[in-house]
Amino acid sequence: MKKHASVAVMAVLAIVIFGAGFLAPALADAKRFRAYVYPDRTRPEISVVVDDFRVNETVFDEGGVQYVWVYGPAGNFQVPFSRIRQVEFLKYLGPNVSKQDWVWYAVHVTGVSDNEAYDGRLEVRVMRGIAPEGVPWYLYPATEFDRGRKVWRIVIGDDRLPPTIPWEAAKPVETPVALATPQRPPPPPLPTEDDLFARLTVDDLNKQAPLGDVYFDYDKADLRPDAESALQRNAAWLKRWSSVKVRIEGTADPRGTNEYNMTLGRQRAEAVRDYLAAQGVAVTRFDVVSTGKNNLVCTEQTEGCWARNRRGHFLITAK
Repeated sequence: MKKHASVAVMAVLAIVIFGAGFLAPALADAKRFRAYVYPDRTRPEISVVVDDFRVNETVFDEGGVQYVWVYGPAGNFQVPFSRIRQVEFLKYLGPNVSKQDWVWYAVHVTGVSDNEAYDGRLEVRVMRGIAPEGVPWYLYPATEFDRGRKVWRIVIGDDRLPPTIPWEAAKPVETPVALATPQRPPPPPLPTEDDLFARLTVDDLNKQAPLGDVYFDYDKADLRPDAESALQRNAAWLKRWSSVKVRIEGTADPRGTNEYNMTLGRQRAEAVRDYLAAQGVAVTRFDVVSTGKNNLVCTEQTEGCWARNRRGHFLITAK
């Protein structure tokens, strides 16, 4: 038995050592980018140096987002940091109505190569990196007191550039030639928040899930602090889009009888509805139902799985 155990341990160690050796070159080759973030266009002398800069990173990105998407009349472009010299935020366009904590900007992206530039819209949830002295640095524009309206520019590179970027210097004025030149039509105006929302179907909204679920303790229908925070965000979204109607589904984990869980699910759904009503959302916009233990999102027999099933779930039914 000891011999077999030793063989198993050696095999595991070999896999770990081989895997580390295999992954090391990839990690060593990972490019880190320095950025200079100018957060306030009214104070152009202020910038923040950020190492290992990322944009819109989530836990699913496995190493970080080192590119931006620019949505424009000429097409949609994924532009990696290695090709970007500057992102200039021309205008704040408002929040992305289909996602919480995302905002839209009109931007002009300048590339490192001559004549490489992109104009269009950019959505931002978070910028993050490491500030001087190794301090983690984050900027969530949607949570700023001005909702990120003053964000001005990001310069990517190893050198801090002055507020007046060299390539933005005025070009010599040439004597115009009296020739008739065709005029390009102006680009179409960018859609407003209401335009974007009007294009979404009910199915689109449910896929994007702008209303977050809330979760309950075992055998409880009382709202936890984290549930109240989620419901405050949901209430703000519902008040912004006052035509939306919602079904609130109260659910339970699989333990207990059907009758008990149906009652508990109803109590949870009603607690969610009553909190939203107290936040100023008309109660007539809600349809409250209980699915008991018949709408499970996880079937493993573990506490972590059971906790995911004790929830108040939102389904948009009309907009």
